[in-house]
Amino acid sequence: MRQLGVVVMLIGVVLAWTGSAAASHTGWYFGSGGPRITVTMSEWKFTPATITLEAGKPVDIILENKGVLAHVFMVYTKPKQPLPSNASDRWEYVLANSYLSSPGEIMVYSRNEFIVAGTSISEITLEPGKKATLTFVPSKKGTFEFACLILGGGVDHYKSGMMGTLIVK
Repeated sequence: MRQLGVVVMLIGVVLAWTGSAAASHTGWYFGSGGPRITVTMSEWKFTPATITLEAGKPVDIILENKGVLAHVFMVYTKPKQPLPSNASDRWEYVLANSYLSSPGEIMVYSRNEFIVAGTSISEITLEPGKKATLTFVPSKKGTFEFACLILGGGVDHYKSGMMGTLIVK
């Protein structure tokens, strides 16, 4: 019995020392091991404006805000009509149609620090100069829109062109 206690204690020390205790239930620990795609946010655009992913394959999307204002990254079912001009109606549509609402496990982290891990998120907000990585497995195939819906700095970011296309094959 004493040997079992020593083994359990050693495992706990190793996990605490390596940080592996923070790994997700999928085994991801700050990265999927899949493709890494960098998306730059700046005033009134995302670069690249089109992202193509493969369904069922883990991916890391590295979001970097190189702008002077805060920006949001949201992915949702592309609307058949333009998004409403009213901000609350626009957000309501996007939240109800978020691509990241149930793809399985999602992790967002920055510099080896978890920001959030779960199974449903609606947006990632980054202040100027900040970077975060979104790790997930795209499950739904199709063409989706990603955008910044902030109304700030006297400008409607979406109407100014801060949108792009996510294609999942």
